[in-house]
Amino acid sequence: MFRNYIKIAWRNLWKSKTFSIVNITGLAVGIAGVLLITFHIRHELSYEEGFEKADRIYRVTYETTGEDSRHWAATPPPLVPALQQALPQIEAGVRLHRLFPYQLFSYTNPAGDVKRFEEKGGFFANEEVISTFELPFVAGDPASALKGANTIILSEAMAKKYFGNADPIGKTINDDRARLPLLVTGVVKEFGFPSHFQFDYLVSMPTIERYVDKQSMENIGWSGFYNYVLLRKDASRAQVEAAFPAFALKFYAPSGDSEQEIRANRHLHLQPIRDIHLHSKLEKEMYPNSDITYIYIFAVAAIFILLVATVNFINISTALAFNRMKEIGLRKVVGGTRGQLLRQFLGESLMVTLLSTAVAVLLFRLIIPYYTNVAAGGFVFDSMLTVPNLAIVALLVLGIALLAGLYPAWFVARFNPVVSLKGKRLSASPANLVRKGLIVFQFTVSVFMIFGTMIVYRQMQLFHQQDLGFDKDQVIAVTMYDQMREKYSVLTDEMSKNSNIASFSITSTLPGERFGNYSAFPLHRTEQESLPENSRMLWSDDKLLSTLGIQLKEGRTFRRQFPEIKNYEFILNEAAVKAYRLGNPVGEAFVAEGDTGTVVGVVKDFNFASLHASVEPLVIQYNPYRINYLLVKVRGGSLPATIGFLESRIRAVAPSSKFTYAFLDENLDKLYVTENRMSKVFSGFAALSIFISCLGLFGLSAYSAKLRVKEVGVRKVLGASVGNVAFLLSRDFLLLVLVAIAVSLPLAWWAMERWLDAFAYRIAIGWEVPVMAALAALLLAVATISFQAIKTALLNPVKNLRAD
Repeated sequence: MFRNYIKIAWRNLWKSKTFSIVNITGLAVGIAGVLLITFHIRHELSYEEGFEKADRIYRVTYETTGEDSRHWAATPPPLVPALQQALPQIEAGVRLHRLFPYQLFSYTNPAGDVKRFEEKGGFFANEEVISTFELPFVAGDPASALKGANTIILSEAMAKKYFGNADPIGKTINDDRARLPLLVTGVVKEFGFPSHFQFDYLVSMPTIERYVDKQSMENIGWSGFYNYVLLRKDASRAQVEAAFPAFALKFYAPSGDSEQEIRANRHLHLQPIRDIHLHSKLEKEMYPNSDITYIYIFAVAAIFILLVATVNFINISTALAFNRMKEIGLRKVVGGTRGQLLRQFLGESLMVTLLSTAVAVLLFRLIIPYYTNVAAGGFVFDSMLTVPNLAIVALLVLGIALLAGLYPAWFVARFNPVVSLKGKRLSASPANLVRKGLIVFQFTVSVFMIFGTMIVYRQMQLFHQQDLGFDKDQVIAVTMYDQMREKYSVLTDEMSKNSNIASFSITSTLPGERFGNYSAFPLHRTEQESLPENSRMLWSDDKLLSTLGIQLKEGRTFRRQFPEIKNYEFILNEAAVKAYRLGNPVGEAFVAEGDTGTVVGVVKDFNFASLHASVEPLVIQYNPYRINYLLVKVRGGSLPATIGFLESRIRAVAPSSKFTYAFLDENLDKLYVTENRMSKVFSGFAALSIFISCLGLFGLSAYSAKLRVKEVGVRKVLGASVGNVAFLLSRDFLLLVLVAIAVSLPLAWWAMERWLDAFAYRIAIGWEVPVMAALAALLLAVATISFQAIKTALLNPVKNLRAD
């Protein structure tokens, strides 16, 4: 019997080739899309799952409330040792401190050749990081690798970069900034799973004495370390957090705050490391994290695509079932039961689903490289061939087969055998109403995704084209190393002579990078005034405003002080003036990081950070000795020549430095990597949804036209034009698309308004967006339907009247 079912199923597929291709293609594209989203979501949810102790590892975070409330991912250096001493529930503590924004490392091989690289992915780390995170060593002794001073462990990739295939253990890498040799004591392979904790190298904690003074290491107000604790197996998060208020009173007592202030404003928390990637956007994150919101969006997109694909199958299967009415009636007359018919048609559904899955897997393999590049999916096809992943695919296939085949099978099994044997098509059948409803659903989803894609694209355009309050174009940011600082006056003379360079300046931080939060406040204030004691800060020279085109609102820019700073000067932005409640800021005495000076100017607010948030208070201090970057404003059309000039002059003037640069506008674009990826992926899945919907509409319109061949012949004989016939065949489908548009637009408008509310700077949804989305959907539907309608209308009426 089973073999008979297979034969019948195959014959029916072959008999209706066009509709079979439509069914298989629609399901294949839908399954491929769902597989992509499923494995992307699974990848995003798998962060930290490879750590055996992940359920006991927590990051300690610090929250301040009050006038300047913030929640910090980084915490003070002495926090973990104090926690280990105070709380017996803690088994181990990990302390990580990021080195400068960049390091200049070099290695001199036995032949005397020097390899020099800029490194950004390193941390100081205590030895407990090895056992807590179970670092997978491939060389070196884990028990002693980070115990001694001036030692470093490398990732496999970094070891390969410096030493090739040679054994790196016992060799020395030089930190050129600190002029310190670092002994390589270990090599660690990359984690075989995604993690928020990524590094190229780790330097032993005792070495930090060469970089950070003892006072800073004991500073309870400096959020400079990433502190983690490993709880004992018999301890719980709730127990430890319950002990935090009493611990905080003792830990923060030296700050001078009263007990009441500490209880009210200083709070410690434990954050599970599994929550960091998708649920954490705290101040001073180790790296930018993703967002659980986008996982929900992708999950909904997967459900929509799956439903749209199965709707196609249901619609076409129920339509084609009318062609098999005599077969079904005969089976019932000779004793076929409803259960047997259900099994037969569910089997046929499973067969189509399996064929579609085979095609989908091929599509999936072809699309993975592009998808990984766009969405940073982080997976390859071979990594999918695991038992859990294959189980997901098997469940997906069975689920689709049941979802897509159950209604057609149930619908067929209910055919009246007498009516079936007469071959009547029952135009008033409930299946027609179901098909119409499903078409409306398909295009409701498609219109929703067209609308959403347009809004996401426009918001991305706002991010990239918004006037930030400064000139970001044609600006090169060159990393400044020690020798470049020492020879900066020589570089200044060289750049001044180059006609391609419009202006240049030096700065501590680039717009788009994180501006540190430092102690800054007006010197003269009363105790009653509740003013912020911290602000974002930037250090620069006297040319910053002119180089970046930042508008001075009042006062003046900095005066150049060389070679010694005798009078500290500050420039505030408008947000800082408002936060500090300064009526006449120019001339106000001001203190920042212990330096007392005078406010000499106020600049208009400019977006030095992401457009996700409004402009924060900013204090710019004149200090050309506390800088990391050289900013060069280049005249139009001369970028390559200017880059070549800068490279040659820096190599000549500072040969022990490395020439590395970035474009300021590209640096700012990195702030929106997550949104850009989401936009591209969302657009791709919207295209899939639209394609599948149009494919189904094509199949149904073709079937409808086939049923009405004789009617078309009669109408043409009686004088109907091709246009009249085409409109007649298309009218019912276009009405359904119009209903879908009417249902979808209000839902899409509401949903995208909620999404846009998350941004401080956002577009307004104008009337043109829904109009364009409706026209796009309507044009796609017309193009899909009219092809088959016009083709049928152009047929010879004589042949039409002879049709069966």
